Amino acid sequence: MKKVAVLSDVHGNVTALEVAIADAQAAGADEYWFLGDLFMPGPGAHDIVDMLRKINVTVWLRGNWDDFLFAALERTVDYNKPTRVYTARLAAYVMQNMPREDYDFIMALPVADTHNVEDLTFTLSHNLPQKNSGHELLPMSDQYYFDALFMGRDADVAIYGHTHQMIYRTASDGRAILNPGSVGSPFSLKRKMRQNRDARYLMLTVDGTHFASDFRSIPYDQATEMQLATECHLPYLELYQNLVYEGLGYVHDAGTVGDVNRRFGYVQETKDLLSELRQVYH
Repeated sequence: MKKVAVLSDVHGNVTALEVAIADAQAAGADEYWFLGDLFMPGPGAHDIVDMLRKINVTVWLRGNWDDFLFAALERTVDYNKPTRVYTARLAAYVMQNMPREDYDFIMALPVADTHNVEDLTFTLSHNLPQKNSGHELLPMSDQYYFDALFMGRDADVAIYGHTHQMIYRTASDGRAILNPGSVGSPFSLKRKMRQNRDARYLMLTVDGTHFASDFRSIPYDQATEMQLATECHLPYLELYQNLVYEGLGYVHDAGTVGDVNRRFGYVQETKDLLSELRQVYH
């Protein structure tokens, strides 16, 4: 028998990751799988990479928000689009607070993997096995996309992240599909359901060809997280506070982000920081 803690979508929330790992350790986790989106918009950078390196992470995937680091360095940022400035400025913050070795490690990670535990084979991905972004696997999506988690993969169970919502459902042939939810940024379309800001993860207990799934919801101190974000001079601090306390995200809210960009001068600041970082990283 083996216990596996499945973590996903930390999004820089240091305090939530700490309590999730502590809970998993207390519950006797033998190994850990991380399904991507370690960074942004929270204050975590090298510290959360280091946290995962200190536990037995046997699967580590790269999420679409992790890819924002590469996009900020290697592509032309469209400074006329407020949300592109938002992700680029946050990416600059992360790269200012971690060594080049962390960046190289994260960018080399796969977006999907297959892993065996006992007598079961798991296919693991951030979103779909071929792409770590998109909205194909929202809870209300067509069955076709859930079946696609198994296409070309001889697996018994599929687990993915990205949507920030806990899921247990099946493919058309009955194989199980699970989503651990988000450690650092749980989400629901229902405002009432967003009020629970606990850190979420999945504990699997695998015994031969059988498995049990325990969807964990662990309270953490949001005030401690915001104190850390303040001390770290996190950009978009007000927006992060709204995420931590109310579950409000802004990556698609050009109006609000544009107002913040103008108020804090983030467009020019991001240009200057990325110019400096490109010299360091190349």
